[in-house]
Amino acid sequence: MASVSATLNYVAPDSRRNRLYVGPGGHMTTTRYAPREVEITDGRPFRDDFALDASGFTLLGHRSDVTDFNDPSQLDDVYVPEAKALVKEATGADDVALIGWVIRRSGPDRNGGQPPAPDVHVDIYPGRADARFAAASDRPYRRAVMTSLWRAFSPPPQDEPLAVLDYRSVADDEGTPNLLLFVDQLPDPGSVPDIADPDSEPAGTVFTHAPGHRWWYFPDLRDDETILLKLHDTDHSVAWRAPHTSFRDPTVPGEGHHRESVELRTIAFFY
Repeated sequence: MASVSATLNYVAPDSRRNRLYVGPGGHMTTTRYAPREVEITDGRPFRDDFALDASGFTLLGHRSDVTDFNDPSQLDDVYVPEAKALVKEATGADDVALIGWVIRRSGPDRNGGQPPAPDVHVDIYPGRADARFAAASDRPYRRAVMTSLWRAFSPPPQDEPLAVLDYRSVADDEGTPNLLLFVDQLPDPGSVPDIADPDSEPAGTVFTHAPGHRWWYFPDLRDDETILLKLHDTDHSVAWRAPHTSFRDPTVPGEGHHRESVELRTIAFFY
């Protein structure tokens, strides 16, 4: 079983002021981390063992008609419709609502994108999910599934691929909120302002290390492959989330292999 050893940023157990500020071309965090070295296993030989309702993620074959992922108009006009159709097919949902997309680049030139996500996280905190779903649907639903469709559009190998934590190795009560604050300018780390009502702010989830966590990745992603992972599912009888993070693959030389990727987030509704 092929695997790599890599260091992942878990949140420190005593971290109390957990915030992620996102601004143009970068981010800043006040969250304190306790990095841990873990084994991340190549999931390709076990592809059939991964399913959205079992592991919380799956690898899909899909060739996009987008010719330039750096062109926002192609993302809006071409990628969004085909990605929504792919999510609808993969989930069996009745309708799919768009949340948005983000470009990430591991190299020094962000070109308007964001750096790779640096910590073990899920993009929404469970206590914030219901309000987000209700705002996105104009009628009652019986189930809603928030997903991220993750695609590398730089050629393989990628220096900072995506690692995904198997839902079957994560307890439902794991995780703590990490406020997600979008700003026009990143604040000074030493003088971040107080927040009057933290519970009203959007938040993701960050995780402390647990010995039983099982990590997977799909090395050398091609342009006809994409990873679909759950961020939240109102049905907790199945896998309802998949924590994830970027990591530095020690087997890939950094020069000339900077990862470029697009994440497209949606909510799949079942009526």
